[in-house]
Amino acid sequence: MRIQFCGADRTVTGSSHLLEINGLRIFLDMGIYQGARDEARRINQYLPADVKTADAIILSHGHLDHCGKLPVATKAGFKGPIYCTPATAEVARIVLNDSAMIQMEDIVYLNHRSHGPQDAPLVPLYTPRDIPQILQLMRHTPYNQKTDLGKGVSFTFFDAGHILGSAYVLIEWTESSRQRSLLFTADVGRYDTPILRDPQPIPGPVEYLITESTYGNTTHAPMSQVGPQFLDAVKFCIQRKSRLLIPSFAVGRTQTVLWYIQKFIYDKLIPEIPIFVDSPMGVEISKIHSQFRENYDQPTLDAIGTKDLFGLSRVTFASSSQDSKKINSQSGPCVIIASSPTCEFGRILHHLIQSIERPDNVVVFCGYIPPRTLGRRLQEGTKRVRILNRWYDVNCQIRTIHGLSAHAGCDELLRFLAPTLGKQTSSFIVHGEVDQSEAFARRLMAAGIGRAAIPAMETSIVDDPAATLRPTPGPAEADE
Repeated sequence: MRIQFCGADRTVTGSSHLLEINGLRIFLDMGIYQGARDEARRINQYLPADVKTADAIILSHGHLDHCGKLPVATKAGFKGPIYCTPATAEVARIVLNDSAMIQMEDIVYLNHRSHGPQDAPLVPLYTPRDIPQILQLMRHTPYNQKTDLGKGVSFTFFDAGHILGSAYVLIEWTESSRQRSLLFTADVGRYDTPILRDPQPIPGPVEYLITESTYGNTTHAPMSQVGPQFLDAVKFCIQRKSRLLIPSFAVGRTQTVLWYIQKFIYDKLIPEIPIFVDSPMGVEISKIHSQFRENYDQPTLDAIGTKDLFGLSRVTFASSSQDSKKINSQSGPCVIIASSPTCEFGRILHHLIQSIERPDNVVVFCGYIPPRTLGRRLQEGTKRVRILNRWYDVNCQIRTIHGLSAHAGCDELLRFLAPTLGKQTSSFIVHGEVDQSEAFARRLMAAGIGRAAIPAMETSIVDDPAATLRPTPGPAEADE
């Protein structure tokens, strides 16, 4: 058995790992890297040279940093099955189409801004024409069903409680008459969050573990504190008749934010105020949540039919750019939820331009933001930022409610991983910035796990008790 780490290594985005087991070559996720524009473009053009010979891709969920490079893989020749839950297939369809449209718009802007007539024009990684092939390769696979991949290898999806349809993956195989196992957490959700079920308990010990560490050294505030923090921000804007901007993932986070606002209104903690979801993808994702009620937790199921869970009847969805522009003529207090959380692209930029220099306005970030992005600079307190082609003073309030994150904190991760915390398990800590991953590795070792390593991009591990992580050529070397 061999594991090659192909993305989200010593960073948070771009999840992808290659397993070679019994002659099969299986990718876990095929995610896009999200970060500073030029760096992201360089990294996302890279794929392992042999991706077209892979036997399968197992997709954990539909966030862009886990599925966004699927069209790059198929354009490079991959034609195998893509296994995912039914809900993930729907989410990924919407996310990939949205990504393709944004890339086309982005390329027009970049070619106009950065290239002279003598330069070859930049082209998008993929376009909407590349998405149908992905959908044809998808194999809808429910939770808790063992799926045979051949050659003695199988996998099972379990509910990760992260977003609609999200899963962690248990790989099992027979090798030399011995039963082996590997657990890939992908992204693990928080416990006791609204709407979705808690992460499903891990069925037992495993030999190998690939775990996320987004908040590997961060303990979230209890869920009981999230509502009051968010309510305070909403009330601030109501009192000052100002704007609350929420740069948010359209998948999962937007629906959670809408759930809280509706709860505040139902509980008569705030009056009804204008709420805008300025994201074509957010509109579609909010609608498909009603199609997969089997993913809901029991309180949400009990509320169906008695409450408008996401307030869709009172929310204004801005599907077109014209609808988006109308929002800026809104007077009085309002809530605007718009993509993207990085603030590197999307409609949130235009709302920031209208709001960022006004002291009464509030921007609320709902969790982790990648480094070297506009969102991270705002989150870290930068007082002057460039948005599109102009510089602006940051006079508005900037708040972060980490408890609204869809990622488990470090204590929740340890609770989730409890069955794996024995000498029998070798763990590989991915999907985290270095300080978070290193701290989580120490926590795993203190909790009794047998081994904890933090792989670098394009390193590999072979199944040998004496093996060490061995570097192989990565994107920089491959380009030379």
